[in-house]
Amino acid sequence: MELECKSCGYEWDYQGESDYYATCPNCQYKVKIEANAEVIEPEGKEEKANRDVGTEIGIPAKAKVVPSGAGTTRFSGKEEIFLEQIAELDDPDEIYEIFSKYEQEEFNSLRKKVKEKAIRLRNDLKKYKKIENLLEEKGWEYSER
Repeated sequence: MELECKSCGYEWDYQGESDYYATCPNCQYKVKIEANAEVIEPEGKEEKANRDVGTEIGIPAKAKVVPSGAGTTRFSGKEEIFLEQIAELDDPDEIYEIFSKYEQEEFNSLRKKVKEKAIRLRNDLKKYKKIENLLEEKGWEYSER
């Protein structure tokens, strides 16, 4: 089940056994797993400083629908820059020059996050194609917008 933390925006594939709460692996907020849950806004700085770890944030378990071309991405700003640099570079000297500026820990962290998200994107695409093929087999037609 794909979950998104409303506090920090982190998305992850929750595979735990709980039907009620999951803990965001990024910021440790408690995320309520319930289809009809309401979003509980995070506290301000003062309340946040006084709270115990694990503020409850309820979010719907269903994925949000994002219209095509809405300009949203699953990657953070740093991850987008990282991917753009990878896509634009062919020369080994340029590649070394750009990526040697990263601290090793930061580079490894970005690489790991991008790989994990790319795997989820590939899996989502496979699911979409499976659904699309099933619908086409049943004769369902859709516009190519």
